[in-house]
Amino acid sequence: MRELTMTELDEVSGGCCISSCHPAPSCSPAPSCGTSAAVIAAYAGYLAGEYNVAADIYNHASCSTISSAVQNVCTDTRLGYTEGLSMTVAQATSLLNTVVSSIKSAVTLNGCGMVSGMSTVTFPPNGTGTLG
Repeated sequence: MRELTMTELDEVSGGCCISSCHPAPSCSPAPSCGTSAAVIAAYAGYLAGEYNVAADIYNHASCSTISSAVQNVCTDTRLGYTEGLSMTVAQATSLLNTVVSSIKSAVTLNGCGMVSGMSTVTFPPNGTGTLG
């Protein structure tokens, strides 16, 4: 496995949501996203943030709580990207897998396999504000 070039990254990802979020919640695609690891880690943050918005909506949270969760999507994406700049692809992939696992654990299914509960997840997953 190798790091993708900037041209390859832009082509396969369509850009990424790193440089700006104006107005929240829309994130503009940004060319030249950085390393492959940074893009993977940014996606981990984005995934956690988007899931938390869905969990808040599912739980009938207040409009201000949902609005805050929407704004946190970009915060989590940026945090993942920044931390991912110092990661290898394997470390960033591990982070993404941890986020996916956290989301799976945060969803409760009833006997029919339908969602019966959703709790929010923490990003970064270790909950300390830094990626461990």
